[in-house]
Amino acid sequence: MPRAARQATAAVEIAGVAITHPDKVLWPDAGVTKLELARYYERLWPVLQRYVAARPLTLRPFPRGITGGSYYLKNAPAQAPAWLPTWTDVPASTGRPVRFVVGGELRTQIWCVQYNAIEVHPWLSRIDAPDLPDWAVVDLDPGERTPFALVVRAAKAVGRELARQGLAGYPKLSGSSGIHVYLPLERVHSFEAVRAWMHALAERLCAAAPETLTLDYDVADRHDLVLIDYAQNARGKNTVAPYSVRPKPGAPVSAPIRWEELDDPDLRPGRWTLRTLPARLEQIGDLFAPALERPQRLPGAATVA
Repeated sequence: MPRAARQATAAVEIAGVAITHPDKVLWPDAGVTKLELARYYERLWPVLQRYVAARPLTLRPFPRGITGGSYYLKNAPAQAPAWLPTWTDVPASTGRPVRFVVGGELRTQIWCVQYNAIEVHPWLSRIDAPDLPDWAVVDLDPGERTPFALVVRAAKAVGRELARQGLAGYPKLSGSSGIHVYLPLERVHSFEAVRAWMHALAERLCAAAPETLTLDYDVADRHDLVLIDYAQNARGKNTVAPYSVRPKPGAPVSAPIRWEELDDPDLRPGRWTLRTLPARLEQIGDLFAPALERPQRLPGAATVA
């Protein structure tokens, strides 16, 4: 093998973690490599760290890139390094312990990239109080034939309803086909209380706009409507983190947006990518940052003793 080729494939160390096969292409359409993904997370880490610190992560490795299949992994793999932060949970549904990787360190995120785990999937609660979420999420999930304009309309309806109730919500593109709206919470509600409140919110919105929104989880029956997936608000569930890269063509990012950007005619699911999001962040800052400082209670929702 020529010397130049050997140098191109040599491991690259980031945050003390060796990235092997750094020139491995994970996004064939865009030519994005494993090293480029690692460098993105390294660059974004001062911001991304806020949204994964002390949270259990669900990994989704893509060993052969985004076109080669993937799988979900909750248990930290046996070959994981000894330094990798983990937290063991015993779900009531199974009674079997699960050893989750815990976010919060750059080297943990880089290790995830080395393991070909492209996305960042944190819980809505933290390990010091796993039963008390500090985020609620409105997950607007379109059907296969749903135009994105309808997803935007649904997000606007969510924003109006939250404002009516005096609540602050923070929208972001899912990086796939939908939109997420996050509500920062005081850690005073159980997951059951949050889920019930979000279910009631979804029912009100669907009743007001049946031509746009649905609670039908069957994709075939959903037609071109937008599902309000309130069930994501449950212990152990996870939603893609702000600024996470997604395994979709072009390497799109789950990018926070301003409410007024819902009126931008150029807004689309892949509006910002791994290559364009850093410049946006430098220009406008972290749009989710206020949410970290403004926890709130859900009106009428039960609180823990």
